[in-house]
Amino acid sequence: MNFKKVLQYIFALAIIVAVGYFFYLESKKNWDAIRAYHFAIDFYYIAASIIVMMIGFLMETYIWQILVNDYLTNKLNFLVSIALYNTTAMLKYMPGKIWTYTAQIALMSSKGISKAVLIYINIICFICLTFVSAIYVLYYYFFYLQMTPWGISILIFILLIFLDFVFIIWNTPIINYLIIHPINRIFKREIRPIKMRKLLLVYVQLLYLFAYVPAAIGMYFLAKGIGVEISFFNILPIIATLSLSLVLGYIAFFSPGGLGIREGTMFVMLKQFSNIKTALILPIAMRLIYIIIELLLGIIGILVGMKYGYFSNQVKNRQTQ
Repeated sequence: MNFKKVLQYIFALAIIVAVGYFFYLESKKNWDAIRAYHFAIDFYYIAASIIVMMIGFLMETYIWQILVNDYLTNKLNFLVSIALYNTTAMLKYMPGKIWTYTAQIALMSSKGISKAVLIYINIICFICLTFVSAIYVLYYYFFYLQMTPWGISILIFILLIFLDFVFIIWNTPIINYLIIHPINRIFKREIRPIKMRKLLLVYVQLLYLFAYVPAAIGMYFLAKGIGVEISFFNILPIIATLSLSLVLGYIAFFSPGGLGIREGTMFVMLKQFSNIKTALILPIAMRLIYIIIELLLGIIGILVGMKYGYFSNQVKNRQTQ
């Protein structure tokens, strides 16, 4: 293990410890509220939470599938996509964020899809997710909370939509200039930009827009399942909370799976529309549910891959190369 990897692990561990210490201080400061909390576990609500949130996870798998299939002659079916995407997604808990993409490249090598295309698809997914998340977050702060005058709010919101429109129309030159070209120059690579259909990008963003809904409903069910107070009429604030925490978790490449970053973001935002008890307990419960869902989908993916011999075929193909 080289020095760079050791540094990544140390930095990731430091972030997790720092966030854990922050939650400890907040819990200590609000100990009276925490002590008054009694776990009122409702397994039916928790089960409903897992099922509903899993729909959002599977929508993410479907988005990846349709983007990959746009470049394949022999299309992936949804079961194979689960086997490929959800097994590799479990590797995001390793620092650096690179292992998920490396595993995707390894498993997709026999499908005739290049490394550049897979990198491009993951970049497109992140950018589309960021635009959708920004729409939810800005709408929440500007129009729901009305933190700025209406004129400024409308202007900023129109600017966001305009930037999204620009990205959809000119995504190839934009990504080439901002991402692909610097990568080629720094790492001495020749990754060529890939063109993507504009209507496909619109479709992907619409899917992300709807994918947050089951996630938010699942978070509400989870709150009911562990006995913390949150109103169903706060669905929009919940979606904004999930949106911001998810994007910041992705950006924090040094944190495995956004661990600590997402929980800290949720805490800050939940305090705005719920009590301190909910803000402290719900983010930790959400992380546990996320891990359970990711493990379930990962296990399903492994079982599907083993049943159809997909993983063994990949190993044979790599051995013959």
